Amino acid sequence: MLSAIKKRLSIKVSIILAIVTLPLLALAAVAITAREVKNMEELTIEQGKNAARIAARVYGDLLDAAIDNGYLYLADVFDQNYEEIKGYDWGKNVKFHTRYDWYTDRVVEPFMDRILENDTFLYALGYDINTYAPTHNGKTQRPPIGDPKVDYKENRTKRKFEFPVVLNAVRSLEPVLVQPYQRDTGQWAWDVSAPIFVKGQHWGGFRVGVGMEKVSERKSALLMELLVIFGLLGLTTVGIIFIMITRAMRPLQRLSGMALEISTGENLEMPIKPATNDEVGDMAKSLDRLRASLKAAMERLGE
Repeated sequence: MLSAIKKRLSIKVSIILAIVTLPLLALAAVAITAREVKNMEELTIEQGKNAARIAARVYGDLLDAAIDNGYLYLADVFDQNYEEIKGYDWGKNVKFHTRYDWYTDRVVEPFMDRILENDTFLYALGYDINTYAPTHNGKTQRPPIGDPKVDYKENRTKRKFEFPVVLNAVRSLEPVLVQPYQRDTGQWAWDVSAPIFVKGQHWGGFRVGVGMEKVSERKSALLMELLVIFGLLGLTTVGIIFIMITRAMRPLQRLSGMALEISTGENLEMPIKPATNDEVGDMAKSLDRLRASLKAAMERLGE
């Protein structure tokens, strides 16, 4: 097979073309994927920004409404006398009651859970200025069982999250703050936050976790899809060129056979007629002149 490849110019050209073309197409697929992933990341983060801004405003409005309707006093909403919840072994993650957490449990949790209907978001909840979360998302606010390891994962409400990312989020006055974040669960996310104001005073921040896993999954799927498409395109192109080269080489192969016959003195009587007007035709004319010259020379030698 190797000898056949060496003898066939069309095969050699096709192999060289494949070696050059397929890596370039693969690089193009990678470049397109990188660009599209960047666009997806920007769009996904923008979704998180919109969710955080709107949720922060709604959270503040709900606390404003509680004050306006007499359910809470302003001092209640800004209560920082955290009363430890006793009766359970919380380990290092002590939980606290405040004078307003009963209200957020009833009013705030439903709208926060609606945000999580978008499966790109990992969490969506508000914190006061000291990183205290009075109410968590419903899926992680299950009744405690007294086992610190289980409750840490399944009952994450009413405790302080004194991580640098959370501290930055609740104390930032920027309209939106985006931070890369590895959760204590091990997941990587973009932490997108916006400040919460109650009666014009900075109360804390609302955080939305935008998952990176969905974008990574889309990246892998897109890259594989483009590699398959470009690979098929490259192979199809190489195949078409191979067929074209093979067809173009047939007149040359015929002329090569005639030249071999002429070199052995055979078929000198048979004129070589050019089939085309291109370089192959010119070669046929030259070969025919050579045939005629050899014929004449052999005739003179015969005399």
